[in-house]
Amino acid sequence: MTATEIQSAILSGQFTDRELRDLNGTIVNILKSKRSAATRAAKSKLFPGMKVKWNGRKGFQTGTIIRVNRTRCEVDTGGYRNWTVPMTMLEAV
Repeated sequence: MTATEIQSAILSGQFTDRELRDLNGTIVNILKSKRSAATRAAKSKLFPGMKVKWNGRKGFQTGTIIRVNRTRCEVDTGGYRNWTVPMTMLEAV
């Protein structure tokens, strides 16, 4: 089945509740594993003291990594506070 066929089958009610839950669980597991792989790849390239940039709510920001946590980095922008930024958003300067 293609994605559009699956979508139309879901909307027309061809799946039971159990089948929909199983399908949802499978999709969630795939998305989680992709997100984990992206975080692991980013974490292997980041270290404290590294200059980084990212595009956040206030536009492009630059700073220095202070600490690398499990999924985020604490970044000092030279201002009055530090930012906690997801590793996948950071790029080396």
